[in-house]
Amino acid sequence: MLVWYVGVHCQERGVDVARLNSNEISKRLSLVYSPLAGHSVSTLQSGDMATLLCRQDEKISVWYRKPIMSKWDLATCPPNVAFAARESEVWLRDLCVCLDVTRWINHPETNRLADNKLAQLRLAKQFGFHIPETLVTNDPSEATSFMKSVAPRRVIYKTLSHPFISETADSFRSVYTSLVEMSPQVADSIRLAPCLFQECIEKAYELRVTVVGGKVFAARIFSQDHASRAIDWRRDQHKTELRQELGTLDSRLEGLCVSLVKQFGLIFGAIDLIVTPEGEFVFLEINPNGQWLWIETVLGAKISEALVEELTTPK
Repeated sequence: MLVWYVGVHCQERGVDVARLNSNEISKRLSLVYSPLAGHSVSTLQSGDMATLLCRQDEKISVWYRKPIMSKWDLATCPPNVAFAARESEVWLRDLCVCLDVTRWINHPETNRLADNKLAQLRLAKQFGFHIPETLVTNDPSEATSFMKSVAPRRVIYKTLSHPFISETADSFRSVYTSLVEMSPQVADSIRLAPCLFQECIEKAYELRVTVVGGKVFAARIFSQDHASRAIDWRRDQHKTELRQELGTLDSRLEGLCVSLVKQFGLIFGAIDLIVTPEGEFVFLEINPNGQWLWIETVLGAKISEALVEELTTPK
């Protein structure tokens, strides 16, 4: 939906658009590569778009939007599906290297580096953002000590990587940010992998700050209106409607957000902030491939126009 939406805006400006859906590689795409001719991607069905991506000397702009084989872990996929996904990822990485791209939003390698939540916290602190007290550990005793040190404030757990867990080859579930208390079961799970714990920051409301180049779009999210969404506003989206509105940032905070995105080498970034009852802004994380369509369709922010301008304006 999101890719189609931006594509329509590009076509309205007379810009040719080709869409490569990575989850269709085995269904309707013909991939050909040779060192002499380079990469070519075509549809298998006649009467549809002929060539999606041509030779590697053709100049293009690319909006790199969440290839699906990277979205889920592959632990529960059939072995042949997991193998095919790995092979496809290697091919896709080389395609990205070979294309003559004038503008990436964002380059996949830049996305990967910027997606590190620990690096985000370090850089945000250097830039002058307030950040929550944080501990990453696989040691239950260290986690227990951390929980005691921040008391009486509560502690939340959130994922270090993407929050999706495969249930089948075609479905997944999300791991939401959640309150956590120590128990034998929690201690056993902590030992399995590094876990990200943070103090639970009291919220007046939350901010999703979408940065596109030098443009900034701020949406206030009143997550505290619903108990089920107070810790993670993404939870129970199908059950409750969340009050939201467009907001503005002061020039200092807006400049910090733009600078943080640029420092990671990104053109697009979706920054999550908490605003405390005292009016303090607390940085949570930045998503280099975050969702934004609802901010435009529901609240009226012209994010797609900013993206299309970045993609189509020579720099």
